[in-house]
Amino acid sequence: MITRSRSVLSLLLALVAAIALAACGGDETASGEKASASTNVDQLLKETFTGDKKVESATLGLTVLIDAKGAQSQGVSGPIKVRLGGPIEGLEGKTLPRFKLDLAFSGAGQNLKAGATSTGDKAFVNFNNQDYAVSDLVFKQLKAGYEEAQKRSTKEQKGKQPSLATLGIDARKWLTDPRNAGEAKVGGDDTIKVTGGVDVPKLLDDVNVALSKASSLGLQNTGQLPQKLTAEQRKQVVDAVKGLKVEIYTGKEDKILRRMVVALDLEAPKSSGSAQGAQSAAVKLDFSLTKINEDSKIATPSKTKPFDELLAQLGSLGGLGGAGSQSDPGGSGGASQQELKSYTDCITKAGSDVKAAQDCAKLLTP
Repeated sequence: MITRSRSVLSLLLALVAAIALAACGGDETASGEKASASTNVDQLLKETFTGDKKVESATLGLTVLIDAKGAQSQGVSGPIKVRLGGPIEGLEGKTLPRFKLDLAFSGAGQNLKAGATSTGDKAFVNFNNQDYAVSDLVFKQLKAGYEEAQKRSTKEQKGKQPSLATLGIDARKWLTDPRNAGEAKVGGDDTIKVTGGVDVPKLLDDVNVALSKASSLGLQNTGQLPQKLTAEQRKQVVDAVKGLKVEIYTGKEDKILRRMVVALDLEAPKSSGSAQGAQSAAVKLDFSLTKINEDSKIATPSKTKPFDELLAQLGSLGGLGGAGSQSDPGGSGGASQQELKSYTDCITKAGSDVKAAQDCAKLLTP
């Protein structure tokens, strides 16, 4: 039961995050009229999730809060909080964007801080407030992989930026009782807030379409998502979701999505003969884009250490999953130092062969 609850929750979070992060672009032209508290809600949704939006830079914010109940004895205690954010530049270019993203995790007795920086020609990883310089060879692999994905996306979309519309996502199909809730501020910008519930089966219809299109559009990080939800997965999600509400904040003037808040209540069905009863979780995902098209200076970190030192550190801790954990001092759940060395050697041997470099990840897969 616990495993099933985790899989449903992980799937939902991955899908919502992927949908939100694709919401910057479009393939239709917005009206250009300024929105207000009296603007028709269907028109607001149409112009927010379509339209030729020019988002070249922004500050990303993503917070996930999970409060799980009834599963403490299985190590799924809450609350858990994950925060990711920072500036990103060059979103509409064909090369790897410049960014400085910070990650913070707290919960289950652990606290972790990490981050990543790309200056366009160098990459750095931050772990527990120490910056490590990624080797030039590994950075070239990352950059080449991104550029290859962009070429595929450009070819499929005839030069247009992937968006919710190109993925087949249309909020007007599955938002229930949508309402124009008036004006609101997001990061200093004037927005219009739209609220509504969600028809889960209809949302899953759109999600299936999006999953089938994501890899062909060259979108990044889609490898962990399934190509399609199975009938069993759909049933698990529908049965588990007891409440799902959405808040959408769209720019008054440009109709660019500034913020999306998803509140989700999950409850796994009570299993027969289970002494623990139903497992439940309240989940809140808050995604935002602020400082759109504003300049932000992404500086090269100072006092860096070689990336190999971080690999050695993580190897001794048993990978990220063992950081700060007192319950698994041996780090049995992470990669060994030998596996990390094999991965590094594989990347080096791959050279400019992107496919060979991607295959190296198998060396770290349990």
